[in-house]
Amino acid sequence: MNDKKVTILTGDPVVAVIAAMRLHPQGLECMTEWVRTHRPECVPEGYESWRDLFPHDLRREGRGDVGIEMLTDNELLVELAGRKCYDSFGEKAGRKSNAEYIANTQAGDVPHASILYHAKITFFFAGISRRVSQEMMRNYVGADRDQEGSPSQESTRYTHHYGFYVAHPTVAADPEELEIWTRDIQAAHDRYTAYLDRQFAKQLSATGKPATGLARKRIYESAIGRMPWEFETSFIWTTNPGAIAKFCRERDNAAADLEMQRFARKVKRVVVERYPNLFPQPWMKEA
Repeated sequence: MNDKKVTILTGDPVVAVIAAMRLHPQGLECMTEWVRTHRPECVPEGYESWRDLFPHDLRREGRGDVGIEMLTDNELLVELAGRKCYDSFGEKAGRKSNAEYIANTQAGDVPHASILYHAKITFFFAGISRRVSQEMMRNYVGADRDQEGSPSQESTRYTHHYGFYVAHPTVAADPEELEIWTRDIQAAHDRYTAYLDRQFAKQLSATGKPATGLARKRIYESAIGRMPWEFETSFIWTTNPGAIAKFCRERDNAAADLEMQRFARKVKRVVVERYPNLFPQPWMKEA
């Protein structure tokens, strides 16, 4: 193991949406039937399907060719949650677009924040340091109704670290410091792999068998303390638009950690491109 040249990462992290909420037509029809029996005046005239609950078509306004780019289920779900609070469906609700409706609910001193929690978004993140991911855990992770979501992070007991490290932007911007830091990281990684080599050799000598199962985990869990916090990590993160907007407001900020700022800006670019109507907050429109 002890011959791996480290890879230094200095660019944007990986931020990819891998899952999101989906509307269920049968359930929507069930909800509509409930509205019909309790408040029949709220069911749109000429109702044929759940699509008629919205006073607009399902195309994204102002983007792409007509009929090409459709609103996402997450955007429709947030609007639906808001409209269900008052059973304001169909033409009687006015012909506000999806973007206008959501923006209106999030405006003012007391936004209708709860409707944003329904739209879950699951990301794959990579290319960030364990130091920054730990800051996320320390400050943000908990009940995703009021914090930043639910992580499933790469294990340090089950996975061998192959030598990818994230240079802090301050170091990356200084060629001399980057060269010195890279040598330090290489030395640290060499110590990590040398320790693993020794421990696996001792296990084989003592038992006549390669370390597997719990014995292998014991070796890796004791080795990780030799790794500097700049080692790259990856994880799955499920959260909601309200929490994302809060994260971006606080971490795409001049006072925030520079690597965290870079990460927050990448998250912002990805979510605004994919779900533009879910992020009407003024700071989410800033480059």
